[in-house]
Amino acid sequence: MFVIDNQLKTAKNYFSEQLKNLFTATEIISMWKEIICLRLNWNSSDFILNTNYRLSESDLLFIRSYVHRLKSNEPFQYIHGITTFFGLELNCDKRALIPRPETEELVAWAVELGPYKSIVDFCTGSGCIALGLKSKFPESNVTGFDISTDALSLARENSKLTNLYVEFIHADVLNINEDLSERKWDCIISNPPYIPTSESESIAENVLNFEPEISLFVENDNPLIFYKAILNYAKSNLSISGYLFFEIHPNFSSEICDLLKLKGFINIEVRKDLQGKKRMIKAQNA
Repeated sequence: MFVIDNQLKTAKNYFSEQLKNLFTATEIISMWKEIICLRLNWNSSDFILNTNYRLSESDLLFIRSYVHRLKSNEPFQYIHGITTFFGLELNCDKRALIPRPETEELVAWAVELGPYKSIVDFCTGSGCIALGLKSKFPESNVTGFDISTDALSLARENSKLTNLYVEFIHADVLNINEDLSERKWDCIISNPPYIPTSESESIAENVLNFEPEISLFVENDNPLIFYKAILNYAKSNLSISGYLFFEIHPNFSSEICDLLKLKGFINIEVRKDLQGKKRMIKAQNA
């Protein structure tokens, strides 16, 4: 066996030693707690109280499989199969991007200015934005669009998991059909693909090798393609004084602001994320 005994603390030492060169001590502690609580169906109190617990052989093999997959740069959230976003526990796998803290900040900003009768989330992915808003505005009519049928299947699973009804629809934001062109919204929000392909070499391996490229990258010669399409739609389909929210690439904040002004949007504001990067834009329809 790869550990000398079945003690929980021995397995913890093995886990920490194997991963110490890949993650911070804080990250290791957090992952360890999530793994053990999931495997043993423990809550936080159980985790604190059962320090002398003896693991089964299958428990140990379960832990070792996490270690091997983490050492191959697979994201923890994909291995774990669940993640927390805006207070919601969501299924998480390769069908969609991993929900991130900066996207939680975008949702929090939209919540500040709500409620809204109707909300649409373009490029919804796992459904995290749409479901996060629905959790705060249960009376709102919330819809999520995505071109990926895989992502939509995950989003629908998350709708059931959270017991929050959001309508998830297959649609291409770059080619919106007539049915969608008739709908009106009080809030349009999106975290679209925005990383130029030229930046792929600088992307972390755990992102580049595992997360869906369709949700990450845009062509170098047209990096704002999704923003342009959504703005064209929003000008006709966002209610007067309705709000538009985008997550953005920090390098393109000025260009997106210019697009918003050109289209006649008002009250344009850029916010930085917790890392100090320009990551979000808000505007209103005039």
